[in-house]
Amino acid sequence: MTGSVVIAGAGPGGLQHLTLGALEAIREAEVILYDALISDEIVAQFPEQAEKIFVGKRCGQHAWTQTMIISAMIAHALAGKKVLRLKGGDPAVFAHLAEELAALHKLAIPVRVVPGVTAVLAAVAELSRPLTARGGSRHVWITDGHSGDVEKYAQQMAAFPGTLVFYMAASRCQQIAQLLLAHGMPGEKPCALVENAGTPDCALCTTTVAAAADGALVRRTNGPGIFLVGEVLQQTISQMTEEEYALASQR
Repeated sequence: MTGSVVIAGAGPGGLQHLTLGALEAIREAEVILYDALISDEIVAQFPEQAEKIFVGKRCGQHAWTQTMIISAMIAHALAGKKVLRLKGGDPAVFAHLAEELAALHKLAIPVRVVPGVTAVLAAVAELSRPLTARGGSRHVWITDGHSGDVEKYAQQMAAFPGTLVFYMAASRCQQIAQLLLAHGMPGEKPCALVENAGTPDCALCTTTVAAAADGALVRRTNGPGIFLVGEVLQQTISQMTEEEYALASQR
């Protein structure tokens, strides 16, 4: 009898960000294929009897290829097992959800997706800042900091009226800031680098785009980093007018 697959997000690393849905999937799993960003405290929640398979991929060092991971998901499901594919963050953000779903659907293997806390949400929580703001900064642009699209859309990003979010950008903050400045972004625009968001090893650094272009944001860990740019990074309640604060309090 064919088994089933759950593709779940474990959040950015800490156990406090693991959803109840993901924890339930962990407890029911017979086979767990898990990523490099899954913390030891989350691994400690794996059932003792479950088969645990590390399939981590970090910075070009791949324990398994994506083809191997999909093949393993299929093989264990066709053997009648309850399979859990456990990813860091959210499985729909910069992951291989599309390929995995396509392969499972093609073979009519039952599959369910459980969302997780994605890194940018943990990052703005670490900064105690919003991602959007009422009356301004109502838009979010999320992209891969290593993608060629950064250069391709640099002019549009420099004029973007919201918050820019660059995943996997810890080593490219200076280059990205230089591109944004070169395409007209004001140098005083606030920005931040958040490494290991949502974990005890989190490292924060805030500055301006001009300072970042001069190398002010220096990578301090070997973990994943989120580079954020936008006015929301400096907004506080004290900067609101009395009218704005009264309206916000009524919502």
